[in-house]
Amino acid sequence: MASFLTFFCAIAGLVMAARALSATRSLGTRLHALEGTLRSGFEGQFPETAPPEPQAEMPIPQRAPPLPPAPPVEPVAAAAPARPPLLPEGWERILVEHWLVWLGGLALALGGAFLVKFSIDTGVLTPPVRVVLGVLLGIGLWGGAEWVAWGERAARGPAAVAQALAAAGAVTIFASVFAAHQLYGLLPPGLAFPLLAATAAGTVLMSLQHGPFVAALGLAGAFAVPLLVHSDQPHPTALFACLAVVGAASLALLRYRAWWWLGWISLAGSLGWALLWLGGLYRPADVWILGGFLLLQLGLFAALRRGVGVVPLLAEVIDLPGLRALVRCAFWGVSLAIFVLVHVDGNGTAALGCALLAAVFLLWCGYRDAGLDDVIAAAGALPLAVLVSWDLPFAPVQRIGLLHSVMPERVGEFMTTAMIFGVLLGGGRFAAMGGARRPGRWAALTAAAPPIILAIVYWRVQRFGLDIAWSAAALGLAGLELTAAVWASKRRNGGIENEIALAAYAIGVLGSTILAAAIGLENAWLTVALALHLPALGWVDGRLRLPVLRHLALSVAAAVLARLALNPEILRYPLSETPIFNWLLYGYGVPALAFIAATRQFGSRADDALVAVLEAGSILFSVLLLTFELRHALGDGQLDLSFGDLWHDAPQTLVWLGASAFLLNLGARRSRKVLLWGGIILFGLASAQAVLWQALVANPLWDEVSVGKWLVFDLLGLAYGLPALLYAAIAMLRRGPPALQWTARLLALGFGLLWASLEIRHFFQGELLTGGLGEAEWYAYSAAWLAFAGAGFAIGLVRHDPWLRHAALWGIGLVVAKVFLSDMAQLSGALRALSFLGLGAALVAIGYGYRRLRPMPNPT
Repeated sequence: MASFLTFFCAIAGLVMAARALSATRSLGTRLHALEGTLRSGFEGQFPETAPPEPQAEMPIPQRAPPLPPAPPVEPVAAAAPARPPLLPEGWERILVEHWLVWLGGLALALGGAFLVKFSIDTGVLTPPVRVVLGVLLGIGLWGGAEWVAWGERAARGPAAVAQALAAAGAVTIFASVFAAHQLYGLLPPGLAFPLLAATAAGTVLMSLQHGPFVAALGLAGAFAVPLLVHSDQPHPTALFACLAVVGAASLALLRYRAWWWLGWISLAGSLGWALLWLGGLYRPADVWILGGFLLLQLGLFAALRRGVGVVPLLAEVIDLPGLRALVRCAFWGVSLAIFVLVHVDGNGTAALGCALLAAVFLLWCGYRDAGLDDVIAAAGALPLAVLVSWDLPFAPVQRIGLLHSVMPERVGEFMTTAMIFGVLLGGGRFAAMGGARRPGRWAALTAAAPPIILAIVYWRVQRFGLDIAWSAAALGLAGLELTAAVWASKRRNGGIENEIALAAYAIGVLGSTILAAAIGLENAWLTVALALHLPALGWVDGRLRLPVLRHLALSVAAAVLARLALNPEILRYPLSETPIFNWLLYGYGVPALAFIAATRQFGSRADDALVAVLEAGSILFSVLLLTFELRHALGDGQLDLSFGDLWHDAPQTLVWLGASAFLLNLGARRSRKVLLWGGIILFGLASAQAVLWQALVANPLWDEVSVGKWLVFDLLGLAYGLPALLYAAIAMLRRGPPALQWTARLLALGFGLLWASLEIRHFFQGELLTGGLGEAEWYAYSAAWLAFAGAGFAIGLVRHDPWLRHAALWGIGLVVAKVFLSDMAQLSGALRALSFLGLGAALVAIGYGYRRLRPMPNPT
């Protein structure tokens, strides 16, 4: 206390010295200005006259030149020279006059609170003496603030010293009164609350004179006092009543002086104390106090926009972005605190009633105030969060599963609460939509809330089990949404807001039907139902043209793709033994047709990511349908067959190559990149299987596999001959990138030569190709390869294809090398002669054909 009095006397001495110096300088300035004024006045009363002609004999002695006329006299304040600052300008003055003073004020506030705490811990003074000294200290600080402010009224701007003293005095008085009531029981609630209110009012009045720093520091100190003055048995009544008084006073000051940033301090302090109490000090009996306090905060912050309607100044509507952001954050923050209250209270009746009142109040505010009608989202989020978290413990994530249901004894209460919230969010908003300024927002939430609530209740009660009754309820909701959509369609002249309302109800119909399908269907039928919503969305989009419909269609498409393409369990679904006519036909065929129809609908209006996803989905489902139907037919009703049998694997390559050729051709004709890339990907997959598996790993040359009894119409034609023809067809289409075309040509030649060679082996060896090699077979290879190369050369001549001609010539060269290097040594007798005769005849025929069909030279 002695150090504080010494510090206070030093400040007073400095202030008095500054006042004396300021008064002396002001007096000198005023005397100088008065002298200038008198001189100007006298010169104006006696104007100058022309002097008489001087006589020659009597010269006039020289006089001092007359003074120039005085400039126009400005007001004293402007004419006075600027007073030199007591401290240099710049960072030093800012540091000394502002930051140090503010820190000093904070230190005084903390010192007052710690003084009370010290007196409690040591027991030096009796409780009444401690309280009285604390109050006197606070009043003394207030008086010092007034004395300093009175002495510096001529200074520009608010005095920082006065602000600091006033704020420190407010905190000290708050601490003393609160300790007298809460710690010592000296003041009953009926007397403590008026004293706290009077202290808050005094702080408000002081801040009106001393500036916003007083209000900010006093408000922060008031919220911090309960932390500094500890109690072994805290009671929420006094605490939250004090916080309510402080918050109301601060918001009243904020509304009067437009210090909007003070509202953030009040919001943080009020919500911080509520959440702190809920986190560790909450008892079941506190629900009424905390619920009332949080509802009061909603009312206080709502009054910032329109006022209470009693005082004209407070009834004025102020529409500023900063104020709207403050009120909006307050509504969301209080909604979060009420949600925590409901969860901590175990979904008690009082807490649920508080949540219901908060939702009703937010809906009312959104209806009355068009500038804050987006807060109806908070009114919808609060009930949904309450229903989702019902009976869920505050525990690690791994302990909360998706199948955690409501306790059986509380199902009735849960269902009743959900029904009340559904009527409020559905029916109430629908009724308000007629008079709302922006009915689109109300319609969106009206359409979305009931299906979401039904989905939550179905999850928490039924745990995703199949139930026709729940599916019927979802269809009933779809009927209500359809009725609202028809009503909105009759008001098509209502502008964009009515269009948004119509779109919201249309989406609500689709969402309800999707929910009905998800509840009543399983496995493939659910996916089919989801896929059929895409053409419906495309039809609605063609009439409304709203971006949200395309976003919803993209979400539905993604869900269908995930279920059909990323679900490993689909290979183990039960299948009938009937080929083609099984669940694969509708499980993949209907989604493929739905994606194709939706692609045409959405693609006719815009070419965006949705169209690309729909095109990719239609390709994927069509290919999967063909692949699975083929494997089902060849694998005795099984889909998850592993590779190992060319009779089962080779047809899959043919299907993929045929689909690749179709997509490459269609994508090139329509300039669709997705189709082109689909053909490229299928070409790569088919080629990888054909080369790596069929030609290298599972080749019948080194695997004892029966290739069949008939030539050509055997396994070799299926695994190598038909792929060669498809590769040749792809090469002839000239679609896709050049690298793909070159690859198709090489693979066509390679598989064609492989097929011809293996067919010769089949002719000589029978069904198994693993026997020895004879002279006749070796000669047949030369004849076959030469015929193959000659046919290629002829085709190249006819089609004017230089690449094919050059490749055939290389093949002929290899046959010539075989005949001269191998057949001459390996063959004997007639076979050796026939080999050379055949080679010679073929070469002559090739030369004659080239002479007759040779290509015309390119013009230069």
